[in-house]
Amino acid sequence: MENIVMTGVTSGFGIDWLYGLDANPEVTFFLLVRNKQKYTDLIAEQPLNNKAHIIECDLRSFDAIRAAVDHIKQLTDTIDTLVNNAGLWSDQPLSESIDNIESTLAVNHLAPYLLTGLLLPLLELAMQPRIINTASFRHKDANIDTQDIQLRLRFNAEQAYCNSKLYSVLFTQKLTKVLANTHIEAACFDPGIVDTPMLRQGFPKSLVFVYPLFKRLIARSPAKGAETGIYLSNKANQIKNGGYYKDINLKNTSQLAKDPAIIEWLWKQSEKLSRYTYPVSQPV
Repeated sequence: MENIVMTGVTSGFGIDWLYGLDANPEVTFFLLVRNKQKYTDLIAEQPLNNKAHIIECDLRSFDAIRAAVDHIKQLTDTIDTLVNNAGLWSDQPLSESIDNIESTLAVNHLAPYLLTGLLLPLLELAMQPRIINTASFRHKDANIDTQDIQLRLRFNAEQAYCNSKLYSVLFTQKLTKVLANTHIEAACFDPGIVDTPMLRQGFPKSLVFVYPLFKRLIARSPAKGAETGIYLSNKANQIKNGGYYKDINLKNTSQLAKDPAIIEWLWKQSEKLSRYTYPVSQPV
């Protein structure tokens, strides 16, 4: 039996990712959802084949994430796969999380950082544990200010999103170093331009009238967007630890995503803002 923790399963390609993994007959899901009714309505249309524990969790809150992890620990001793897929494209002007952190940064980066760290003891006890993070090709459009990670001085929703996707790539790479003494693998991927509510929200308001044409000619289906995530989640498939994928193939990241100084800067910022430091992993 494989235990899988997932976020971001009630919208976009996360739905297809969930059902793709549900094709495995020996899975137990631990699904962190902000809106339980939304999940209930989804499952009413297409029930899962496997058992799913539904854990209400607002990823904008560190306390909620800690409570969700405590709940998971009451249900199981091991986690085989952790999927960090929840994402946010913030509204203008800047909005804050429950912990008074810019919302995009809080949900897209700090929530996976904290959730992953808190679940490491359960991941380390699994036979072949794997962490999959959703990134994006938009990480190449990041423009970070090391003095203002929350963009409070010049907030732009699109820039905040692009920066957060760079952080997903950097976080994945740093994990391979932090977890070097363990057998835990980590990878991230670009789902491509997918027809999702987030894409529609981020689409230029002045061009919204052309979205139907854009959807038909350019955007890919949620099923296609989930394809690489499903592949990386399958333990039968070998992956490069810390790798960045698209369409099931290993891809190059931006030069900024390879900068050791930026990786270390982000890690220190993550520790400071989340008030959480990863435990030192012992050799296996």
